[in-house]
Amino acid sequence: MANEQFGGLIFRSYESSKEDRTYFLIPADKTPRVSYHNYLSLSFDLKIREGGEPFGYICRIAIGNTDNLDLLLTNPVNQNPYFCLVKKQQYLGKLPSINIDNFYQWHTIHLELEITNHILYIKEKGQIIAQEKATEKPQSIQICFGANNLSNTSTSDVAPMIVKNIRLKTEKNKNEYYWSLKQPSQTPLLKSENGDIVAQVYNPEWVSTLHQHWKFIRGVSFSSKSFPVSDVQQGILYFVSNDRITQINLISNKMEIHKFQPPIEIERMSNQFITLPYDSVNKKNRLAYYDFEKEDKDVLTFFDFENNTWSKCITRERQSIYNQHNKFYSPTDSCIVQLFGYGFHQYSSELNKVSLSGKVMRKQLKGIIPPRYLSSIGNTDSSLYIYGGLGNETGKQEYGVKTYHDLYKLNLKDYSVNKLWSNDTTKTNCEVATSTLLIDETNQRAYGLFFNPHRYHSSLVLKALHLQTGEIEVLGDTIPYLFQDISSYADLIYLPQQQKYYAVTVYQTEEHTYEAKLYSISAPVFSSYISTTDFSNGCSLSTSILIICIISVGVGIFYIIRRQKRHNKSVITTEMLTASIIQTDTPSPNETNITVNDNLPNEEITETRTIQPGIYLLNGFQVINRELEDITGKFTPIMRQLLSAILLYSNQYNKGISNTRLKELFWYDKSEESFSNNRSVNIRKIRILLKEIGNADISVVNGYWHFVNEGEIYIDYFTALKLLEKYSQSNYIRPDDLQLLLRLATQGQLLPNLQFEWVDEFKSDYSDGMISLLSKLRDSTQSDINDNIRIELANSILKYDSLDEESIRVKCQALLRLKRTGIAYMTYKQFVKEYKQILDSDFEESFETFIHEK
Repeated sequence: MANEQFGGLIFRSYESSKEDRTYFLIPADKTPRVSYHNYLSLSFDLKIREGGEPFGYICRIAIGNTDNLDLLLTNPVNQNPYFCLVKKQQYLGKLPSINIDNFYQWHTIHLELEITNHILYIKEKGQIIAQEKATEKPQSIQICFGANNLSNTSTSDVAPMIVKNIRLKTEKNKNEYYWSLKQPSQTPLLKSENGDIVAQVYNPEWVSTLHQHWKFIRGVSFSSKSFPVSDVQQGILYFVSNDRITQINLISNKMEIHKFQPPIEIERMSNQFITLPYDSVNKKNRLAYYDFEKEDKDVLTFFDFENNTWSKCITRERQSIYNQHNKFYSPTDSCIVQLFGYGFHQYSSELNKVSLSGKVMRKQLKGIIPPRYLSSIGNTDSSLYIYGGLGNETGKQEYGVKTYHDLYKLNLKDYSVNKLWSNDTTKTNCEVATSTLLIDETNQRAYGLFFNPHRYHSSLVLKALHLQTGEIEVLGDTIPYLFQDISSYADLIYLPQQQKYYAVTVYQTEEHTYEAKLYSISAPVFSSYISTTDFSNGCSLSTSILIICIISVGVGIFYIIRRQKRHNKSVITTEMLTASIIQTDTPSPNETNITVNDNLPNEEITETRTIQPGIYLLNGFQVINRELEDITGKFTPIMRQLLSAILLYSNQYNKGISNTRLKELFWYDKSEESFSNNRSVNIRKIRILLKEIGNADISVVNGYWHFVNEGEIYIDYFTALKLLEKYSQSNYIRPDDLQLLLRLATQGQLLPNLQFEWVDEFKSDYSDGMISLLSKLRDSTQSDINDNIRIELANSILKYDSLDEESIRVKCQALLRLKRTGIAYMTYKQFVKEYKQILDSDFEESFETFIHEK
């Protein structure tokens, strides 16, 4: 469970666009204000985030309709930043308890407004900051942290801060209203602890999610194979390619390129690069290349970053025999050590080491540790821990591959090996870890990124491995990982100076280029399955899901139990499934059959659109006016095409669509005069109809026509694109955004009835983007994505690709877990039928094989 000290609401500041910045409003918008008479107290815990611009609003207390008390973070020229209070645009004074020495630490702010004898005293932690005359009549107040537009004075200047433990009192010695903000909320409305006041949060980012969800940092593309190499001391990640070294500073996220000549045979190499400690060679930080297939004198080569040259010419005549091996630098004897590897259908059990002076030692571990590759290692000052991998006792690939779940400890002084334990392997436990284990000997834990090496569409998950027992604890959510054996690489890095883990993945694309992606997560990492509280109803999300699941499967339990007793088998057979279709999924006349959206692939899913004024392009062109009337019929076919084109091009290219392009699309056979007349007439008609919908227009700038929306007109396509952009690189989606995405996805394709070549690109891009995001969410382990939602995600994907095998598989597996056995089998049978109709070939996998967890 998350440690309480890591809670808090992160306010998005200048690093985000203005519309994406955060506010926290007490009470919520469109709810009655809080009333106070002679006393008001507001306290909260505050931390300013380092690295951001130390300027902006902390909070505003709006008193009545015209009066504000603002707490600001200001940063004057040639001065240290400080906190101050401002009232009626008049400076009142600094907060005395915070200075530059403790500026970025946690602070408790305690503001008080107290009226005594018609004098208003404004205090901070009991110290009077200002006083003025005041009436003692009751006042209504509203408090906003971060961005606000209270009292007709708006601001998007949000201080880069974290806030938690907000307490509000309107009378002395009375109960307070309290918002801890320790855990994420599933709703923008958050009730106070006693439930009397509802607050509202907009664009939140939660501290706990930083410890639960991996955050995408950046991606880098390479034209050749590239190997990641980390330098924890310097906080740098290198990528070694055929003619350059790409250097990324993990702390500043800045990138440098070091080109070298001549190019090296990178496609024939393995992960044979390593960084050395700062003081190991001539007091320089060095990157080294080692090759134990060379003669001893040529094993070691160094890179000089000052001159961008290798100390020796690097050549290779064939592929490595040590692919996906392990490596480390041993401080005990100042040696680079290589272990295991794979090449030419052989698994290695070699231990090779080279000193920085060039002395080489080669040793066979066969008979001690079975030959393998894809192992994971972690070293301390005196020991090396070796975990798992793929291989077999003979070292020959033709004898099959075994997934090892064992742990060895190697003494770095004499290189003796001690086996600590070995756990039984099963078909359902076929994971390995990436090359690096991070060892915590004090707590007897090792941390690594685990994945399934038998899947191309795999995923990485951080796990804690108990060094004594082999017990494993899952931490955080997953990272997508395309695993292609010797063409993919992943690694785990920990920077103690940042208290962050970094994960790096590299894989080969279909175009034979290489893509690297970098992610981070804050330490300590918590389980991603911590239940979050829905403050709107006082019921936890996990409880709600449990209730739904119980109701959904309750009808079938009696029949499942009866069927299991009758057959007394744990293996599901086709005969059992066929017999159980009616028994499991057809309720009796006295039973209620409650289901989720688990339609068959070829069924039409009827989605009721949220009726609001707008232009709808998903599943067909439709226009709703201010009176919520459908006025689509007022648009002629050419007006529909013209408006659709302007909308699509306005979004894609920002500046819109040119006159030349309009003529090519719609009036290519007209003269310039005729084209101009037709364009003007139709755009004028569209403008008139737009006024019926809301405040929008079509404008022309420098010969480009574009759609201007003042915010009143809803466009479902634009909303969907915003979600795709927002979450395309994220591994976590907010539950409210997930529901919105599903609602939009089930509408189906973009403008399906508009069959023109010019719109095909937009259709394809939209479908590809939607399938990609939905697939990522479908395969995600995010705690909010339960089996019911996974079914909806699969159904949504099938709207775009009815033969998506993985979606059918995931749907069937989820239905089986929900005890909807008959529906699962019918889904599979319908898929097999459609597969035959479309591809004119039989689907070869049986149901039992198809639903097996892969």
